[in-house]
Amino acid sequence: MKTSLKFGFIVFLSLGFNQTRGQNLLNIADSVAKKGSPPAYQEPTWKDTRLINAQTTKTAAPKSMIFRIMHRFGDMGTPGGGFHTLYGFDVASDIYFSFEFGITKNLEIGFGRSMQQELLDGMIKYRLLTQKTNEMPVSLAFYGDEGVTPELNSVLYANALSPEQHFNDRLSYISELILDRRFNKIISLELLGGLSHRNYLLANINPNNGATDQSNIPYTGAGGKFSISKHSAIVFDYYYTFSAYRTNSTTYSNAFSIGYEVETGGHVFEINLSNATFINENNIIPNTPDSWLNGGFKLGFSISRAFGI
Repeated sequence: MKTSLKFGFIVFLSLGFNQTRGQNLLNIADSVAKKGSPPAYQEPTWKDTRLINAQTTKTAAPKSMIFRIMHRFGDMGTPGGGFHTLYGFDVASDIYFSFEFGITKNLEIGFGRSMQQELLDGMIKYRLLTQKTNEMPVSLAFYGDEGVTPELNSVLYANALSPEQHFNDRLSYISELILDRRFNKIISLELLGGLSHRNYLLANINPNNGATDQSNIPYTGAGGKFSISKHSAIVFDYYYTFSAYRTNSTTYSNAFSIGYEVETGGHVFEINLSNATFINENNIIPNTPDSWLNGGFKLGFSISRAFGI
C-alpha cells in the first residue's frame, strides 16, 4: 500500500460569518485564572470533539448535548465522478448524525447512525490528562466505539460461507488513545493509535502477497489544526493501518482528509475533502477503498451544535 500521498491542495474560499458574542458551550474553559497570574489551564485546544474523521481529546461540557450531522458526497475525480455525477454532488457516499452528552468535565457518551450499512454506534470518551500551563504539556483521552450493522442485504453477509448468521457477527469495535498538544495560538497537533476489531469477516485473500484479512487491525494516525483567525482554521487528519492484507493492495488506501473549520455562535461548521468513503471509524479503518491519486477524493461537510440540557 502506498503510504505517501501526492495531490494538489484545494484552495478553500473564505466563508463570511457573523460572530455571535456570548458564551459558547463548545468553547467553555476548564477554569478561570486569577487576574495577573498565568492561567492554570490552556485555552481549549480544539473547537469541536472531532476534526474531520478523527476524534479529538475535547469532550462535551457537563450538562450539555452536541448534535452533529455529517455528509460526504461522491468521487470528484474520474472514473467514479466527473461531469456526469456533477463531480460527486449527485452521490451520497455516507450520511451520519450523532448525539454526544457531557456527563462530567472529562467524560462524554453518545450514539450515532450512518447511512452506510445502516451502522448504529455507541461511543464513550474520557479525558485522562488535560494540558495545563507549566504543569501538564499534553492532553490524553481514551475513545471507544461499538457498532452494529443491521443491514440485511450487506455484501459481507450475503456472500458469507455459512448461511447461519448471529447477532454477534454484526458487531465491530474501536479502542483508541488520543494524545495532543496546543503549541501556540496557531498550531495544535494530535497523535492517535488504536485497534479496530470486527467479529466476523470474509476470508478474502490479497492476490499480490497471499495475505488474508484479519479481525484485528492495529492503526495509528495524526491530525492537526492551523488557525487562520480566532474562529477559523485549516484542519486535517490521517489514518495508517498495519495490515498485511492491505499492503500492496489496489483495493484499500489510507484515509487522508483536509478541511476548513469555522466556529460561529455555538455552531462549528466545516467543509472538507477526503478519500474516505465512510464517516464512522468502524468503517473507515478496515475499508477505505478510494485513493486521492485515482480521483477518489470527495467533498463533504459537517455541522455541530451545542445545547444546554
